[in-house]
Amino acid sequence: MINLFRVCALSAASALGVLFLASAPQAADNPCHQHYPNIEGRVLLENDEVVVQHFVFPPGVWEGVHTHPSNQVFIHIRGGQWTERYGENVSTGIWETGTVGWQEPVGLEADHDSMNSGLEPIELIWVTLKDGCVE
Repeated sequence: MINLFRVCALSAASALGVLFLASAPQAADNPCHQHYPNIEGRVLLENDEVVVQHFVFPPGVWEGVHTHPSNQVFIHIRGGQWTERYGENVSTGIWETGTVGWQEPVGLEADHDSMNSGLEPIELIWVTLKDGCVE
């Protein structure tokens, strides 16, 4: 059994430590990578247990309908105003810098999309747990 706190803490520390170092572009065809049709991300760390990715969301750009491939932890490196859509349900909220949260898997049937609805870029780290992902 994976010690979730340990994996997330180590992964987040590793990700933050290499945030501004060279990193590889994400592979859209890897089912354990978070993929957005309209936003490019960077893989910061990948091992047998997790994938850690960094994204910058410019203001006013919808990510495109997407999935969340497995259980995930997110870390707002730079927060802001976020608008989220699941089908016809739309909500907007403020995510403060430093906010950490949990995202359960989301399939395409949820018709899920999000956007930075603020005025400044939002920076986000996704830690995807590979347990539950099909590679």
